[in-house]
Amino acid sequence: MVFRRPWVLRALLLLLLASAAVVAMGLLTSPGGGLSPLSALTLSVGAMGLGGWLGIRARVHWIDRPRFLRAEQRWAEGDHPYDVLQTLGNPPWMRGELGYRFFLLKSTLHLSLEHRDQAWVEALEAQLARLPLWKSLLVAQAFQKVPGTPSARRLAWGKRLLAWAPQMGRLQHLQGILLLRATDPESLHQAWRHFEAALPLSWDDPLVLEDLLLAGLQHGKEDVAEQALRVLESRHGDPRLPWDRGAAGMYLLRNGRHAEALALVQGMPPERRTHPLHWLAETVARRQLGDREGAWRVIGTAITQLPHAFRLWMERYQIALELHRDQEALETLERAWLALPEGEDSESLRQEWHLRRAEFAFWWEDRPTFARELLAQVPLERQGDHHPPLRLQVQVAEGDYEAAYAEVLALLKEQPQDVDLLLLQADCLAGMDAWEALLPYLEGLGEACRERPTYWHLLGLARAHLGDPLPARLDLERAVRMDPHGLRYLLDAGHACAELGDWDRAESHWRQALHVDPQAEEALIHLAEARKELQDLDGARRYLRECLLHHPDSQDAQTRLAELEAN
Repeated sequence: MVFRRPWVLRALLLLLLASAAVVAMGLLTSPGGGLSPLSALTLSVGAMGLGGWLGIRARVHWIDRPRFLRAEQRWAEGDHPYDVLQTLGNPPWMRGELGYRFFLLKSTLHLSLEHRDQAWVEALEAQLARLPLWKSLLVAQAFQKVPGTPSARRLAWGKRLLAWAPQMGRLQHLQGILLLRATDPESLHQAWRHFEAALPLSWDDPLVLEDLLLAGLQHGKEDVAEQALRVLESRHGDPRLPWDRGAAGMYLLRNGRHAEALALVQGMPPERRTHPLHWLAETVARRQLGDREGAWRVIGTAITQLPHAFRLWMERYQIALELHRDQEALETLERAWLALPEGEDSESLRQEWHLRRAEFAFWWEDRPTFARELLAQVPLERQGDHHPPLRLQVQVAEGDYEAAYAEVLALLKEQPQDVDLLLLQADCLAGMDAWEALLPYLEGLGEACRERPTYWHLLGLARAHLGDPLPARLDLERAVRMDPHGLRYLLDAGHACAELGDWDRAESHWRQALHVDPQAEEALIHLAEARKELQDLDGARRYLRECLLHHPDSQDAQTRLAELEAN
């Protein structure tokens, strides 16, 4: 069609305007025209205005609308936003519903390019395009910056504008923001009324929806946040639109909605995951859903994309622990130290790192002294929610039983039936060799304590030290049955069998201990002792040599091997 060529349309418009001007001037100069000069001039101006309006309508119909539809199609097909913007153009006269859709598409394209300020302005223009021209010019003035606390006059003006444009979501949102900054206590309640009113008017505006989502999460208005999130997911789920899926995902995780959090973020391509929360939402969701291997693969990609994100390294550490990759967990923890940021948050993150390193030193490396040194750099209120407190467990492991016992008694006054504290008190009594007090104490504990292997282990030790070997062996072996991977339980059960001269039974416990820790010094030495008692001297030497291979400084192993070699 000829009108698809812009230069032809421009020529026709110029011809129309020129014809209208010639007619008007002819009437103005004709002696018998019957029109006064003023009427002829008015007619000329009117003709030019009509020609201009017809020209704009023609251009919108034959040029701008087809370009807009092509741009919409290209965006839907996945073309690059820059190319779509070139197709869209920038006509200054777009109004009405077509103008609304035009500016919304421009806003979407700028948002996908991370030009958030420009996207915000374009989305505002979209809503203004729906208003009559005189209203839009007036309402647009309301969006100028208001420094400081808004005045009562400014708030009253906003109220009047809302009466003129009650369906404009951006105006409701603006009034809510201004009321949040006001000093009147009632203003906060009024602000949320405006935010709630803005929500159903802003379904096409992801920037306002995102702001309502974040404000709802920050101020505890989860009903507003939920509604905004549902609309964002259903209408703006295109992964090219970078609204804050990270914050939304963490909100879902805090509420136990792991599958929803995973569905929210897993479709985002790696190059668009520019914040650690985008990755954390997926890895934490996968961990909670049991897909630890999947979480491990995702966190590997995450640290490649954001190698200086401390939080991602700490997440990798947690996943490594759950996968029992202890060496990789330690290496990751050391790498996290290098990623600690500078600034105000660095101290709290540093304390978190020291706490996690203390946990690893205590539970995985069996280094309570090192754990105590690390904990000393963490304030008491930030030492985690371990139960019993980690510092008490470290005290007991280091042999400081008296100090730990006093603190346990103080905690038991507040929680007298706490099983963990009752058993830790028993552990302290055992450490202080108070066997006569320990046995009746344990026998007086309730059924909840008897469900723990620690209870039977301590009971067996108490009976053994009080000269009752057979019940001691039964109790210690019961602890082993309840926890067959407890190294201490296995070693002490073996000792109890050896006390009764049952070396075959003792050897089976110590072999099982060696399965738990193939380099356990005590297990290797006592296996050598069992082999010696069973007249297998070569086997005894073999175990002692293996022990010295792993523990070359073991005096006990050296002495026993020297005695066997001498014989």
